[in-house]
Amino acid sequence: MTGPQQQDLPGGAEASAAEYVLGLLPEAELRGFETQLARDPDLQQDVATWREYFAALTDPITEETPRAEIFRLIEARLYGAAKPAPRGLWRQLMPYVLGAVAAAAIAWTAMVSGLLTIGEPEPHLYADLVAGEQGLQLLAHYAPDSGTFMVRRDAGDYPADRSLEVWLLSDAEQAPVSIGLVDREGLTEIPLASEIAVQLAGATIALSEEPAGGSPTGLPTGPVIALGQLAPRG
Repeated sequence: MTGPQQQDLPGGAEASAAEYVLGLLPEAELRGFETQLARDPDLQQDVATWREYFAALTDPITEETPRAEIFRLIEARLYGAAKPAPRGLWRQLMPYVLGAVAAAAIAWTAMVSGLLTIGEPEPHLYADLVAGEQGLQLLAHYAPDSGTFMVRRDAGDYPADRSLEVWLLSDAEQAPVSIGLVDREGLTEIPLASEIAVQLAGATIALSEEPAGGSPTGLPTGPVIALGQLAPRG
């Protein structure tokens, strides 16, 4: 870590420092981390830098008091019927999810500071999904004008007797949300509900290999074979 401009999110101590600042470390790891933090100046610097980095993302945002119903909606989303993602999965995906959170915060900062003008057409979003071991190259594309999420296969073959499922990873507190299955023939086209579509800009999407017909649990059960971040392209 070198300052608020740092956006790389590697594993190890720096990732743990980021999780600590965001309040994502489980209690068992938290105690050990704070013990190490008390005697490790480098780790203390990592924590201080992450705090400065995340705080800087919201500096231009004017403080407003949210409506009372907002808290109820947040609580319903965090503690409702959705199961939290398995801890092992989030440990695997944490660097990408933190990157998505930072990208979304930067986009919001740009909008409220006037860099983006409300009323302009929403940009199309793209993400490359490359599964090197399987030889698959896919292009994910969200078209806001039609509300359609699309996946195009550019190279490689789909696994036999298995399904590929696309997941939205919006933040570290929310379980992965299934966007849908990749069609084995032709272009995949999936209409998205508005509550899913509004989370896409800057978000990370994951591609997992699942039993035929998709995940039976509502969460990824097979290996995550590709990750990509949705963003506009020139």
